[in-house]
Amino acid sequence: MWILAPAWLIIIIIITIATILCHPKIKGLIGERRVRKQLRRLPEENYKVLNDIILKGKKGTSQIDHMVISPYGIFVIETKNYNGWIHGREDSEYWVQTFYKHKTKFRNPIKQNWSHIYAIKENLLEYKDVPYYPIIVFVGKGKLKNLDVTTDVIQRDALFETIMKYRGPRKLTDNEIDKIFTTLGEASKKDKQTKRNHVSRIKWNVKIKKMKEGVHICPQCGGQLIKRTSKSGEFYGCSNFPQCKYKTKLDWDKD
Repeated sequence: MWILAPAWLIIIIIITIATILCHPKIKGLIGERRVRKQLRRLPEENYKVLNDIILKGKKGTSQIDHMVISPYGIFVIETKNYNGWIHGREDSEYWVQTFYKHKTKFRNPIKQNWSHIYAIKENLLEYKDVPYYPIIVFVGKGKLKNLDVTTDVIQRDALFETIMKYRGPRKLTDNEIDKIFTTLGEASKKDKQTKRNHVSRIKWNVKIKKMKEGVHICPQCGGQLIKRTSKSGEFYGCSNFPQCKYKTKLDWDKD
C-alpha cells in the first residue's frame, strides 16, 4: 500500500495539470506567449510591438492580441488556439473546427480582426494613408484545411516570415512610428474593470445576435433572413440584399 500511494498521487497530479492546461484561458495564455516569442525576433530598431491592448471606438471597446508598427505599415494580429481541422472562407460569418466527427462553429477571425483595425483607425485619424496588414495566427495543433481566403491565415512558426515579406518602400518615418506607438499605448485601457466590461459586452452581443438569427431577423440591418442556395450549399441571407450582404448558415430546419 505504501508503495502504491505515491503512484496514485502522481496520477492525480498529472490529471490535474492536464485539466488546467486544457482550460481555454490557459491555452490562450500559452498561445499568446508563443506568438510574443516570434515577435521578439523582429528588429527592435524598425518594429514596435504592442501586446494585449484594448482600444475604445465608436462601437465600444476592441481587444487586440498583438500589433506591430513598422516602416511599412501596421500589422494587426489575431491569435487562435484550436485543434483538429479548420475550415473557413473570407466572407463567411463563422468558421468550423472539425475534431474527429465533432464540428464546432466559431466567429470568422478575419472579420473579427477587421473590427480591431477599425478601432485602431479611429484612434489614429491623422494617419489615414497608413497600410494595415491583418494576420490570423493559429497557435494550437489545428490544421488549416480548405481555406478560401486572401488574408494571411498562418501557423505560428510562419509569423516572422509573413511580416518580413511586406518589406518595401517606407510608409512611416521613425518619428511617426514612435508617435503611433505612444498614442496607442496611452489609449489602451489596461484596468481590470474595463476588460471585464469588454468581455461582458462581447458575450451580450453574441447572445443578442443568436436570438435575432433564431427568429429570422438580420442582426446587421433588421431585415428578414431568407433561405437561399449557392454553389457551396444552402444558407440564410438578408432580404435587403444587395444593400445588406449579411448571411449565415443555421440549423433552424433540422428540428
